[in-house]
Amino acid sequence: MSIGQWEMLMRLLLAASVGGIIGYERELRGRDAGVRTHTLVSLGAAIITMTQLEASSWLLEFARNNPELSHVLSSDITRLTAQIVNGIGFLGAGTIIVSKRSVTGLTTAASIWAIASLGIAVGMGYYFMAISSTFIMLIVLKSVRTLFKIDRTKQLEIKYKSREETLNFLKNSFREHHITIVSTDHSITYLEDGSTVCEDLYTLHLPVDFNMMDYMSQVGTHKNILKINTIKTTFDN
Repeated sequence: MSIGQWEMLMRLLLAASVGGIIGYERELRGRDAGVRTHTLVSLGAAIITMTQLEASSWLLEFARNNPELSHVLSSDITRLTAQIVNGIGFLGAGTIIVSKRSVTGLTTAASIWAIASLGIAVGMGYYFMAISSTFIMLIVLKSVRTLFKIDRTKQLEIKYKSREETLNFLKNSFREHHITIVSTDHSITYLEDGSTVCEDLYTLHLPVDFNMMDYMSQVGTHKNILKINTIKTTFDN
């Protein structure tokens, strides 16, 4: 059945609205993919979905009026929507940033992908699904990370001299503070005067209520420590 003009307009406005709501939440967090990006993704998904529905409706009507040609006609209402799901991956990938072993933008990429599904739902006319999914997405984006404090893994970059002495100090310090070493990357720079400067990257699993700033201040006072800093490793952004 063909979609009426007012119904079509309502679906387009609703698709733009649900996309804009999620995009606004992303923009409040300072993400590049904000209101406009999410609105356009949702709107575009709805347009493509309704175009597929209209094309399928036209084919069915044509087959009824021309039964002798019905055997050469085919319609698959999932074809274009499947292409939306595949194609939106390229846009989502553009929001993911990898630098110095850290990854950011995964949640925004996921939200863009989910927004496309909202647009498809609105385009198909599943209003309750689209609206309820919008509120669920908002809850996930705004509340889940607060309710479940699971970000206990940090990366600590330490630049130092006197390798053996400093490594023993760090090993004892980690043990004393109940810090578990997940992985370690080592590098050594040889200077012209024959001395060396070491730079290690530790991936650490921290105990509950661990204060990283206090720990860095304490460790940084060691005579061999030249530089100490954390690297953002949170994947949920």
